[in-house]
Amino acid sequence: MSDLFGRAAQNIRTPITADLAQINWGTQIATAVNISISYMQPITRRRTIGNQAAIIYSGQPAGTISIQRLLADGASDLFAKPGWSACSPTDISLNLSGCNGASGYSVKATGCVVSNFQVSAEAEGLTVIDNVTIEFLQLAVGGS
Repeated sequence: MSDLFGRAAQNIRTPITADLAQINWGTQIATAVNISISYMQPITRRRTIGNQAAIIYSGQPAGTISIQRLLADGASDLFAKPGWSACSPTDISLNLSGCNGASGYSVKATGCVVSNFQVSAEAEGLTVIDNVTIEFLQLAVGGS
């Protein structure tokens, strides 16, 4: 059927899913419904007057992790973890494996400090939604 429209057969790969996203914050503490990671490095280009060549300077990379709907055994254990104080930054690993044992990948954020925590409650569905924003300095693939 792949040649009906003159196309090659698709090579279907395992998607990156987060249905089994696990958060290792010193110990395995939680899974999450929604995780967002943003990591950026500022770049500055400098040119001298009359010269088309540019010199590129890179700045210090930084990023944020936003976690919504933490599913933890002891929610109070989260506040005892390092990183809630700027004096005690920590490392956090995120394991983003797929469903049915599909291989995913993991990332490790170093120098993590919690910068925002928000809780909202919705009485109709009896749900409590918590949002944690974590600032970090470095992101590496394959953290454990």
